[in-house]
Amino acid sequence: MIGLVKEHGWRRGVELGLGQGKLLQRFLDAGIEMVGVDLGRRADRRASLEAIASKYSGCRLLLMPTAEAAAHVADGWADFVFIDAGHSFEAVRSDVANWRSKVRPGGWFGGHDYHAKFPGVVRAVDEAFPQRRLYEGWIWAA
Repeated sequence: MIGLVKEHGWRRGVELGLGQGKLLQRFLDAGIEMVGVDLGRRADRRASLEAIASKYSGCRLLLMPTAEAAAHVADGWADFVFIDAGHSFEAVRSDVANWRSKVRPGGWFGGHDYHAKFPGVVRAVDEAFPQRRLYEGWIWAA
């Protein structure tokens, strides 16, 4: 993802599903203004995310469900949205519906875990984007 960011000169992005925040931190280190969305249910992960966010003025951390968080980001704000939150069909379908409009015209919309190991992701992506692109590392893009 960082390669795509640099290649396209993106300046603002959204990551849904943050884990420990490693990718979020890489985006921030690259100078990208980021909105990071995660439930933050696990105390250790929440602490890690909050520590990362506190170091960067360009980071807005939304610790809430992705559907709820979408209301906090303006349509067309992001150069890219990267989905890696819930992996069920319903979760990915919801994220596509709620976050697609957040990407500016000509921006990038995609996610992670397009693989047989995650049939819900594959089904939701295939239904929403029959002409999707696939990248190494199980990344898909509309």
